Amino acid sequence: MTTITFHVARALGRGWGPGDEVVVTELDHHANIAPWQALARERGITLRSVPFSVETGQLDWDALERAITPRTKLLAIGAASNALGTITDVAAAARIARAQGALTFVDAVHYAPHVLVDVKALGCDFLGCSAYKFYGPHVGILWGRQALVEQLDVPRLEPAPDDAPERLETGTQNHEGMVGAAAAVDFLASLGEGATRRARLTAAFAMLHARGQQLGERLWSGLREIPEVTVYGPPPHEPRTPTISFAVQGMASEDVARALAERAVFVSHGDFYAPTVIARLGHTSDGIVRAGCACYTTADEVDRLLDGVRRLARGRT
Repeated sequence: MTTITFHVARALGRGWGPGDEVVVTELDHHANIAPWQALARERGITLRSVPFSVETGQLDWDALERAITPRTKLLAIGAASNALGTITDVAAAARIARAQGALTFVDAVHYAPHVLVDVKALGCDFLGCSAYKFYGPHVGILWGRQALVEQLDVPRLEPAPDDAPERLETGTQNHEGMVGAAAAVDFLASLGEGATRRARLTAAFAMLHARGQQLGERLWSGLREIPEVTVYGPPPHEPRTPTISFAVQGMASEDVARALAERAVFVSHGDFYAPTVIARLGHTSDGIVRAGCACYTTADEVDRLLDGVRRLARGRT
């Protein structure tokens, strides 16, 4: 998905220059920031960044509205923060951008495993995600409005098709990745009931959301009860994914992750390629810990994580 975003950014940027602007957000994974930063260096455009609230983990909407002006060519925004779990109202953001004549590029990598993506409802112009996030292979996925895809000034070999979407492919397609991604979608659909695959997917995501909400609340509440632990991001009653990030007082995130691994609990640590978020939280040097609830996570596993963190916080192994 990162490669795709660089590809699309450079294609769009060939028609932009000084005086044109792109708006990004501090909440985003840098896969949706670095390509636009590169465009600022290469084409002389202006990059504007919208902050988020450290207290709530949510985007500053007043700042977003001020940042988008008639000079804005594109809003690059994440549907969900991979570092904090925050789900952002992309449809509302896209309406603000569209009112000023700007395009919207959505990073849905962390969003797609938890919410069934509906590009029409989101009102975006481009949306990228990665199949490995929803139990598929490591392939990037791009959706774009056909008319826009056909206008992109992309590198292309002369014999290659010039119609969407094939014109974005620069060589032999990743057939095994495509089959694997389709199999992942079929797996998700198998978790729900219905007469059609769409109906089964809708039912499956509703079930997974309810289950993730329950486990996420259990994890959030349990961590908040530990005095030495700081939990980041919006609370469970706000729009969010069941991905909870936290820090243990006096311990680097890597040390927490290693100690939990010894108890057969796997968590992520560091900055998760969202270094701006981590810097705003004050953890550039030590990072934070991230735990997520997937379709196979159990309540017992959440409790084992909580017990492990309690023991670490009390100085016990």
